[in-house]
Amino acid sequence: GEFIGLIGHTGSGKSTLIQLLNGLIKPTEGRVRVAGFDLTDKKTKMRDVRFKVGLVMQYPEHQLFEETVFKDIAFGPQNMGLLQEEIKKRVEFAANLVGLSKEILDKSPFDLSGGQKRRLQLLLILLEEPNVLILDEPGNDLDTDMLAVLEDLLDTWAGTLVMVTHDRYFLERVVNHITELSRGKLYHYEANYSRYLELREQRAQMAEASERKRQSILRVEREWILRGCQARSTKSKERIDRYEALKN
Repeated sequence: GEFIGLIGHTGSGKSTLIQLLNGLIKPTEGRVRVAGFDLTDKKTKMRDVRFKVGLVMQYPEHQLFEETVFKDIAFGPQNMGLLQEEIKKRVEFAANLVGLSKEILDKSPFDLSGGQKRRLQLLLILLEEPNVLILDEPGNDLDTDMLAVLEDLLDTWAGTLVMVTHDRYFLERVVNHITELSRGKLYHYEANYSRYLELREQRAQMAEASERKRQSILRVEREWILRGCQARSTKSKERIDRYEALKN
């Protein structure tokens, strides 16, 4: 039930990480476990994973595939074995939920505007009711009204949310955890965005103090070595080894 905002500088690896969580790409080493699945196990069926881990990609075109909007929305209900009349009701209700009119249902999804494609894409993933919902820049192409609708939908979301976005105001309103990806490491904060900024500053100050201490010790040890230490003794050798480790 955690709502996590995944943040980091451009190129830090956020998109790679969420693709790993959905099984779109494989890790070169290590293991990936999510929603009870080991995604690095060859026996794991990716089709089962994607029913449990829903990914809304940054570009909607990558997830639209049917001839009409209606058929795209109806794909899930049809797989549930529902009657045509019930499918029609569900499609129209769901489309209305995200502001897609009945007139749009007969159109090709690729003829929609950017905002309409994004609405359709969000709807298709939400209809699958995954345990984990991953949103990659969900605010792209959405107007203020649709962002409010998305917030309302997420308010009733009972699963886990992982969201990548540069919209700090959206993060502030929606998530209750922040995970920062920086230089290949993950830093997790049980906090909203504003509290995260405070905690990140504290972490930066602690790291700076630790570095100052390291540099101070290095200066002392360097001076000792330059004075001509007796490296033959065991203690001197250990001290030099510690200096080299500290330096690196």
